[in-house]
Amino acid sequence: MKSLRFLAAEGFIQTGANALRNLSCVSFNLYPLLFKTCYLHEQADLLHALVQTWPLPELNLQRLLGKTVDCQMDLTSQTCRLCLEAILTGLKGYVLSPPRMYTKSLHVVDLTALKDVEHQACPCQSTLGRWARTQLLTQMCYQTMVAMQASDVSRSAFDISIDILVNGFVTGRNYDLVAQAFLLLRYCPLKLRFVSFRADSLALKQLFYVLRLAEPESITKLEMVHNIPLEATHLEVLLSRVEFPKLQSLTLPAGALDVRRLGFDDEDLLATVGNLLAQLSSLTELYIGFSTLTGHLRRLLNPLNTPLQCLELANCCLNRVDMTYLANSLHSEALVHLDISGHDIFGSFATSVHKLLSRCSTMLATLVLEECNIKDEHMDVFINALACCQELKELKLLGNPLTSAALRRLFSTLSAGFPKLSYIEMPVPRECYAEDVTYPLEDSVLLHYNRELFQETRSHLMGILEGAGRDCVQVCTPLMGAYDPHINETSNELGVSMLKSFNNVIGNFIGTITNVDNRRAQAQKDN
Repeated sequence: MKSLRFLAAEGFIQTGANALRNLSCVSFNLYPLLFKTCYLHEQADLLHALVQTWPLPELNLQRLLGKTVDCQMDLTSQTCRLCLEAILTGLKGYVLSPPRMYTKSLHVVDLTALKDVEHQACPCQSTLGRWARTQLLTQMCYQTMVAMQASDVSRSAFDISIDILVNGFVTGRNYDLVAQAFLLLRYCPLKLRFVSFRADSLALKQLFYVLRLAEPESITKLEMVHNIPLEATHLEVLLSRVEFPKLQSLTLPAGALDVRRLGFDDEDLLATVGNLLAQLSSLTELYIGFSTLTGHLRRLLNPLNTPLQCLELANCCLNRVDMTYLANSLHSEALVHLDISGHDIFGSFATSVHKLLSRCSTMLATLVLEECNIKDEHMDVFINALACCQELKELKLLGNPLTSAALRRLFSTLSAGFPKLSYIEMPVPRECYAEDVTYPLEDSVLLHYNRELFQETRSHLMGILEGAGRDCVQVCTPLMGAYDPHINETSNELGVSMLKSFNNVIGNFIGTITNVDNRRAQAQKDN
């Protein structure tokens, strides 16, 4: 739904060159309206001109592109390359151009509302992802500083200071540019501020250095993923030497915490890390999937005084002691998002899981139980444990050996209650695979299933939801994993880094074998 004001703005921007010429006659309070109109219709030149002459103290994409009174469309998930390049280059023009009709009062640019999604609704279908936005912003900072050295630049440029709030993404490929932008922070009018910091494919030295430069006191979310060779000892150093007073969310790379690698002198290391996490008073989200924490979960989480709302413990090799602790901890009653995938939950600790779900039932919105060996024989216990979680919005069950009969029973239960449920990831029914297949499924057999039988079962399940008036619930089976915009954008670099890591491991292994052979040959000679 569009207001008459928005329709008039659409008519104005369609005049092309005339709109650019008449922009100086536009009242300052119409700039936000024109901004969204230009973004919707990909009028890059006019959008650039709007930013370059922006008359307001703030440019906030959530307020400008989100739902407004004049236009109910939310454009924050349209990361259109044409428009975002126009906005970011327009900021450079704002600094360097002389004052025009309105006094330069812009102090804050907030880009954090942008959401990267799989399917783009913008006409050009070309996106500027999180990594590319970080790259372009750092280039604008550097180019602005270079341009300010010219003698003909406006003197007003030296009085401008604009905080640019962004969700940054740093890898080895853009590390130098990002570090350079942070080093120029004091002198550059465009001041890069990472609200969220994602790091991948960086050496530890690079990671620690750029984190110190990035003013960690303003970071609320820190993601260290994939090719970051971080271990418990490194995490201890990081948290003890760098302060994150506003940090709310922390993600560690796979295998970062591994009790098998701890020596006799390191027995208290996880407790030390837990005490350091406790100093992050705002921390409410912890993602430590694929760590090995067998019997040590209490040491890590017990020191925390603030209850966690989001906790990922997928494939962490938890045992009964760990699950008993979690079910009775202060975190259990605050959990909104819980991922305990990769554990035989009903075969190993059914009572603890039932108690855990019961205690977090009033808050739990997302439950992830992938590859948990949930079978038909567990359905009574599973449905009984799930029944209290009526606030649930998302349920993910991929990789469980459930038959179509068990899934029909589960969907009937879900359609009769769970009023907020909007998303289900269902597994391929057990009978769609060959009889001799074992779980968890190997990659080699994952996609070899009876698609006709699967579609027949899926149609039946959707019919159960539709019959209960729940056809708005989205049901999918992303066997190759849900879409990850960050991996999609940097997959080439990630692949190269993984190949280098593999080559290093093989090289070290061959070197070790060679040394052993040399020592053995030398010993034989000595004898």
